[in-house]
Amino acid sequence: MIEIKNIKKSFGDKIVLKNISSKFHAGKINLIIGRSGSGKTMAIKCMVGLHQIDSGQVFFDGRNFTNIKKSEQKEIRKEIGMV
Repeated sequence: MIEIKNIKKSFGDKIVLKNISSKFHAGKINLIIGRSGSGKTMAIKCMVGLHQIDSGQVFFDGRNFTNIKKSEQKEIRKEIGMV
């Protein structure tokens, strides 16, 4: 399971994600839907560590993804698929 808790991401004064929380369950199809420019891709990139979040937490199977080394994040990414 992937869980995000209150993630926030901004670029300068522009807040892209503000206090986003959700759970994505293993073995199920999980979707993020919304209109163009609403932050869907940025949320996914933040979840997998391609962009560092300003605040909040991301967990993969209970492991805190936001507080581990890049090398450990790379190993966890091998367990993730996204389209």
